[in-house]
Amino acid sequence: MYEEKAEKRKKEIKEWIMSIAIMLVVVFIVRTFMFGTVLVKGSSMWPALDHNDLVFINKIEYFIGKPNVGDIVVCEYDKGVEEEKIVKRIVGIPGDVIDLKVNENYEYIVLVNSVEIDEFYLAEAMIQPGNIDYPYTVPEGCYFVMGDNRNSSNDSRSRAIGAISKDKIYGKVFLRVYPFDSIDVF
Repeated sequence: MYEEKAEKRKKEIKEWIMSIAIMLVVVFIVRTFMFGTVLVKGSSMWPALDHNDLVFINKIEYFIGKPNVGDIVVCEYDKGVEEEKIVKRIVGIPGDVIDLKVNENYEYIVLVNSVEIDEFYLAEAMIQPGNIDYPYTVPEGCYFVMGDNRNSSNDSRSRAIGAISKDKIYGKVFLRVYPFDSIDVF
């Protein structure tokens, strides 16, 4: 009887260990290939996102499809010594011609393929054009990204960053989960 209980107990422990191992593998696969979290650093995406916001990203969407204008994405660029993940908004897709023009208030407006884009998500006018030459044609396989806080954002307007290749875009931001009073879907 005791041996029977001990054997049953061993079997239960093995089943628990197997269940935990399977769960860890599933979590690893989901986290690595499908969804992830990113902690936003800095204020370059304000007012949509702020420093220390925790966001979920959908990684699988860009395995299946392509990034679109307006998507908020997590991408990576080479800082020279190391690579850094940044959160930005896609403004131009491969082949688009990006141009900046000064309006009557001496503020820069963004034109994509000679058409001014509606940037309802900006809190203030752009006064920093960056240091690339305009008009700028987005190379094939690359995306032109900008922060929503244009005057405080290092993005594709900088020669140091430039257009981001698709393989350096890790996923689309789809949900802010922290701070809890600012949960939002994108």
